[in-house]
Formats: sequence, structure tokens, C-alpha cells
Amino acid sequence: MINLTLRVATLIAAVINLGVDVVSAQVSTEPRLGPALPEEIQLPGNPLTDWTADHNLRFFGWANGGYSWSSTGTGLLAVEPRMNRFSDAWLLDQAAFVLERPLNENSEDWSWGFRSEFYMGADAALLHPRDGFGPSDNQRFSTDFRQAYFSMHAPILTDGGVDFKFGRQYVPLGYETTMAPYRPMYSLAYAWIYSQNGATTGAIATVHVNPRLDVIGGVTLGVNSLYDFRGRAPCYIARGLYYLDSNNRTKLVGTFYTGPQPIAAAKGHIGKWQTEVELQLIHDVNRRLTLVSETNLGSDTRDPANKLHTSKWFGTYGMAIIHVRRSLDWNSRAEWFDDIDGSRIGTRGNYGEVATGPNFMPTRYLNFRPEVRWDGAGSPVFGPTTESRLRSHQWTYAFEMLVKF
Repeated sequence: MINLTLRVATLIAAVINLGVDVVSAQVSTEPRLGPALPEEIQLPGNPLTDWTADHNLRFFGWANGGYSWSSTGTGLLAVEPRMNRFSDAWLLDQAAFVLERPLNENSEDWSWGFRSEFYMGADAALLHPRDGFGPSDNQRFSTDFRQAYFSMHAPILTDGGVDFKFGRQYVPLGYETTMAPYRPMYSLAYAWIYSQNGATTGAIATVHVNPRLDVIGGVTLGVNSLYDFRGRAPCYIARGLYYLDSNNRTKLVGTFYTGPQPIAAAKGHIGKWQTEVELQLIHDVNRRLTLVSETNLGSDTRDPANKLHTSKWFGTYGMAIIHVRRSLDWNSRAEWFDDIDGSRIGTRGNYGEVATGPNFMPTRYLNFRPEVRWDGAGSPVFGPTTESRLRSHQWTYAFEMLVKF
């Protein structure tokens, strides 16, 4: 009788375990929600895609543009929003083309790669580097190589190895990014444009310490550099990315970036030495909800516009990304930014914004992102640059279309 009971119990346990395994397998095989990245788009077979595949290359791109309207007037807007900064106007924001050779995913092998990321449009005009490629006198259109780097993976130091990047590349700072397919919303936070906005030239290494921890360190030539120094010395960056749980649902990110000019300053506020500290927490509550928290604080010593004192700034924002269904996301962001000494925006004071809107994805290669945004400040700073009477708050209504290929 006892043996029979044990056999039945064993059988029940086996059935339960089988059920758990089946459920786990179902969860793990469920498709990822959210927009497809352009490198994931499968184009119909053609000589170009066939040739690139044969040579371990990837060619892809995107184009996005939209219309914005502001309650404060028409024309080029001061302060915010960015990068859709023209009111009552249509913009071609980005037309981008990427050719890359990705690194081998097998961490036990040596591999090399590169990425050439050329783009044109209004965003390239806003972020045009000094002595950059293309026109610099047109606020609606320019061209730029946002990235142009050589990469290498070395199976050294740890089981995961080390990845190196040499050349023009994104600064590993901030949750949001310049390029449209890799950010949730049409507009960007104050923190991005006034405390990050980063592409640079440098040498940066990522050490894959273990499956839950990456450590990044490197040297750069300064803010938005195109193979030229910004300031009297290099800038230095250190970053850590750590998953707090084994299923990679919660990620903690900390960054320290310092140097003469690691990030852009307001006109007349370039001091002797800047330091930026960033802290992020990204949590996947479940497969349908992601919460993001980011805080930035910085200082700039011997600011000439602040009587050679140290200028400071501080900002924080939260973001919610809701995957309502396979073809629809709803994204929201709320932010407070304190430009204590006016070294970031040019006018000292507190700034805030709230933005929300859906992301319609009728196909993998097409996104529509309308957005409603409210900005407020402690002093009248909002409105067209040609307007003499500015306002302390502003509504912006925008619509964007993003095509990936």
C-alpha cells in the first residue's frame, strides 16, 4: 500500500512538473511585444541582401517624419520639444542607412565587425558636429555619419569576453537615443538634449563579467566630436549594467562621465571640467508593461557665466511602456529638470514635461506615433525664437510616421 501511494505521488509530481515545463515553454516561445527593430525586418530576396548575407553583413535603414503644432506660435521653437522643434510644420526628421558587420554571438571566438550609420534630415541639422559632413547653415536639413566605428570581440578576462569599439559611436549614457526606431516616443526628454545628446569619437570597452553584469569603460574626445578634441583633454566614462534577478526582468544602470566637455553646455557656460552621474532602473513588470526611471545630475566647474563658480543641474523622469496588443503600444513620460544655474538650457529654473501617445504598428515595418505633450517652466521661456513674448507653459500636438526597411 505504501509503495502504491509512493508511485501515485511520484506520478502526480511528474505530471505537475510536465505541466510547469509546458507552461514555461509556452511563455518562452511567445513572440516579443513592441515595435520591430529595423535590423529584424526581413526584406524580399534580392541581389543586395543575398550578397550581404553571404559576407556576414547587414544592410538596413529607416525614415521618419512628422508634423508638430504648438500652442505658443509658429516656427522654430525655443527650449522644447526636441527634436520635432518646428511648430505648424512638416519635417523629414531622419532618413538613415546602416551597413554593419555584427560581432560573432559565440563568446568563445575572436571576431571583428564595424558599423557605418549615415543619416540625413532635420535631426542631422540639429546635431551636426563641428566640421561635420554636409551643410551646416540649414536648420531643416543636413547629413552626418552618426556612427562609424570598428568593433572587435576578444574571448579574454571572463567567460563572456570583452567587446571593443573604436571610432565615432553613441555615448553609453541615457535610456533614450537619437535614432527614431530605438526610442519609444517622437519627442525626447530634457535630460537627453540638455544632459546627454551623445555621439562622440572614442575607444570604449564592454567587459561581460557574467550573464548578469556588464562593465563599460572608455575614453572619448568630447561632445559630438567627429575625430577632433572638444576641450583641452579627453573625457572618461565608466558604466555598469546589472540585472537584479536571474530572469533579467530588472536592470540597474549607473554611469559616470567626466572631462572638459563631455556634454553640451549653453552658450557662454563652458567651464573647466564637467561631471555627469546617471542612474537608471528598468523593470519589466510583465511582458506587457515596462517601467523606466532615470535620474541625472551634473556639475561644471569654473563656469564663466556663473562668476567662475561651479554650475549644477539635476533631473529625473519616469516612463511607462504598455504593450496593449501586438499592434499597439501606449507610451508615457513625466519629467522634472532643474537647471540650477542656467548652464544647460540658458535660463536658470525648473522645467517639467508630460508626454503621452500610442504607437500603432499595422505592420512590422511601419509605425505611427501621435503624441500630446505639455511643458511648463518657472519663467516664460517657451515659444518661437522670433517671438518677443514667451510663455511659461506650452502644449504640443505631434504626429510621426516611421518606416523601417
